[in-house]
Formats: sequence, C-alpha cells, structure tokens
Amino acid sequence: MAISIQSAHPDQWREVAHLIYDSTNAWYEKNRGFSIFTGEKDSALLFCRTYAALDGVENLLIAWDSDQKRIAGSCFVHPRPTHTALGIMNVHPDYFGQGIAPLLLRRIISMAEERKLPLLLVSSAMNLDSFSLYNRLGFVPYAIYQDMLFPHFQPHRLEKNLPEEVTAAISTVRLAMPGDLDAIDRLESSITGLNHSQDYAYFLQNRDGVWKTWVAEDANGELSGVLSSVCDPGSCMLGPGLMRTESSMLALIFTAYRFFTVERATPATPVFLVPSRCSEALQTLYSWGARNTEIHLGQSLGSCSPVHGLVMPTFMPES
Repeated sequence: MAISIQSAHPDQWREVAHLIYDSTNAWYEKNRGFSIFTGEKDSALLFCRTYAALDGVENLLIAWDSDQKRIAGSCFVHPRPTHTALGIMNVHPDYFGQGIAPLLLRRIISMAEERKLPLLLVSSAMNLDSFSLYNRLGFVPYAIYQDMLFPHFQPHRLEKNLPEEVTAAISTVRLAMPGDLDAIDRLESSITGLNHSQDYAYFLQNRDGVWKTWVAEDANGELSGVLSSVCDPGSCMLGPGLMRTESSMLALIFTAYRFFTVERATPATPVFLVPSRCSEALQTLYSWGARNTEIHLGQSLGSCSPVHGLVMPTFMPES
C-alpha cells in the first residue's frame, strides 16, 4: 500500500465522518454487541466541524491510500499551550490490522516532540488492541474513569433526599457566561496546570447551538467547578468538567442531568466520565440510579502534572 499521512481537505470531511461512524460501530458491534452511532452517518460531521473550528483544518490528519484513492484512517490533533491532546483515532474496517494506526500515532508523537510538551489522551480500557498500541509507544496510564449514565433520572424524587452538602452546592450552580472565561482558566490552572481556554471560549460562544456550560461557586463567589456539555446527533455527553470537591461535581452533574431530562424540549441521556477514585461521589451516583457503561484510561507520553481536584474528561472534544 502507498499510504501517506496528510491533512484532510474540507471536501474530504464527509468521508472522514463516515469512517469515524463505520469504524467505531464495527468495533463495538463485534466486541460489545451494540452500536455507538445510531443516526445518519453525516452526524459524525460534528467531529470535523468542531475540531476544524478549534484547531484548524491542518490538524485533522488522514492516512491516504493513493493506490485506492481512499482514506484508510484518521485522527484529530489538539495543540494546546500546555500540552498536545490526541483526538479520536479511527481506521477503516477494510484496513484493520494493516499498521495504519501506528503510522498516524507516530506522526502525532513527532508533532508533540517538536513542541516539547506532553501528549495526553483518554482511551478505552476495554479495547486491548488500542491500549497495547499506546503502551508499546510509551504511553503510561495516570487515571481511571468510569463512563456512566442515568437510564431513568428522576430529579423530583431525588431532591428530597440529597446530601446537605450537595443541596447547598446545587444552589450555587448557574449557567456560565462569556465573562466567566478568566475564572474558568484560573480554576483549571489550579487543578490540572493545563490550559483549555480556547475550548471553553468555544463552548461559551455556542455558535452551533449544541453546547451548554454550568459553573458552581463557593462561599466567596469564586468558581468551585465548571461542567460543559454537548448534545447533537453525533454526540451527547457531559464534559469536560473541573471541580474542587466531590460535592461540586455531584451538584453540576445533577443540574446538567435535570436540564437534559426535564427542562430540555427533547429529553436526552448523556454519558459522563467520573474519576474512579471518587468513591463517595460514586456511591451517591449509584444511589441516584447511575450505571457504568465502560472504563477509560487517562494516558500520557511525557510528564503529567498532578491533579489537585477532580477532572471529568470528554470525547467531544477530547480534553
């Protein structure tokens, strides 16, 4: 095969979107017995639109088969001031097992090395092929996350029995405004040492009409947490999120899920990722009816700053 790694042109986005759709569903159908994407294939264009707006078209990489004149694989790269994030990587089912993913990953590692910044990703712990690929190339797991959702969320029943600290935290939650961006940046810097300012600015602008962000405040009026979300045919998730305490995390999840299940015109059941080390918060989430759907690992190539708080990553966009 004559495979080259190059940036995708906008007229190739539909092929990339269909590749993401088909590749993701092929793995889940074979290994988990269900599909991730269930709507039209064009719904996965959300990935291309979002990442082009955030990172520029040059960071949507494809593995191009010049013999067959088709895309064999794709991956998004997210250069940030403090790190590089590895986005969703897909290989077309016709090219499974033919070394496409390592080609893409080595190019991205080279890009991160040129920037002299760590390369971060979140990947499924249930996909051993994917884990082995990253592990062989030097990535080290640093966090475990539980993918969760509420099949039947009933806030009107739960509100009567919420822990006092969660009730108090919920009362401080409000919709975020563009003027909150500086405070969000300070919160993230104090918790992770990372910078996703351009991501949060994009969420707050909400030009696509699919993003929503909430913040929680402490007794001094300072931000104690932030939680964004996306709800689109291509993805419905809570995150990214940053919180100082488990109470703030629970308050933000509760508020967001109340919006999606009760206040939103078309109810939805978004997935969210919670750090497995949050044992008390997890027990509360279970008592609210949350169920695990998958396990993901935060991994890094290069030094990873310690976390002084809680992080809820997401896949749209990868954080």
